[in-house]
Amino acid sequence: MNWKALSAVVVIVGIAGFVWYVLDRSTNSEYYDTVVEAVDDAKPEKTVKETLAVESEDDYSEKAAKAPAPPVAINGSDEQMRAAAASLSEPLATLLQPKEQVRKWVAVVDQLATYRFPTKHLPMVYDKEPFLAVKTERGYLNDPGNYGRWSGLVNTVTTVEPKNVAIYYKKWSPFLEGTYNELGNPQSFDNQLRTMIEHLLMVEAIPADAALKRPKVLYEYVDPVLENADPLSKWMWRLGPENMKKLQDWLRELESFL
Repeated sequence: MNWKALSAVVVIVGIAGFVWYVLDRSTNSEYYDTVVEAVDDAKPEKTVKETLAVESEDDYSEKAAKAPAPPVAINGSDEQMRAAAASLSEPLATLLQPKEQVRKWVAVVDQLATYRFPTKHLPMVYDKEPFLAVKTERGYLNDPGNYGRWSGLVNTVTTVEPKNVAIYYKKWSPFLEGTYNELGNPQSFDNQLRTMIEHLLMVEAIPADAALKRPKVLYEYVDPVLENADPLSKWMWRLGPENMKKLQDWLRELESFL
C-alpha cells in the first residue's frame, strides 16, 4: 500500500507508536490475530480543529518558534523525523530505527482509529520478553511479570511534556493534512488522531485474575465478553493497571492542550 501521510512527530511516536508495540507479537500472544473493522457507508465530513488550546499558553509563541519545521517532502525525511523527536526526548528517538518512518507511523494511526489491526511494517524497535501465563488449578492466569515488559516504553512516552507535543503538532498540522489527503481517505488526519486518543481513554481496567484458556497455540480469555473486546482494549490490558492508568493520565493531559 502506498502510504502518503505524515503524522505529528511525537504525537505519533508517543501515542501511535506506543499502541503499536502494545501488541505482543510472540507466538504466545492471545490477541495476535484479532481483526475488527468499523463499517460506515456514510461519507464523513473532513474536520480539522484550527485553534488548539495550547495556543492560549503564555509561552506558546516562544516554544513554537523553537520547534522544528516539518519536512518539505516525505521521501528522505527519516533523519529529520528522528531529529525532531530527539529534541523532545532522546530515549524516544533511539527507538525510531526502521526506515520509512512517516509511512509506518501514519499507517498505525489510520488503522487504529478505525479499529483495524496493524501487524507488520514496525516503526520502532523495542525488545521485550514473550508473554507468559501461569497454570493454576482453575486454569491459566496472566503472569503479573508480563506488565513489567512495558514499563520502559510507558515511562519513555509519558516523560515527554504533553504541552510540547501539542505545540509540535500545531506546527506540523498543515503539512500533515496535505500529505494525508493523498491517501484519498474521507477523514482528516486530525480527526483520526483524536478518535484514536478517545478510544484509548475509553478502555477500562479488567480484573487482574481474568482467566485464560489455550485451545490451540494462542491464549484466549475464558470470559467471552473480554475475548470479544476490540483490539485496542486488549492491548491496553496487556500493560497492566498501573501502566494503563499512567498512559491514560498522560493522554488526558495531551488532549487538554489539543
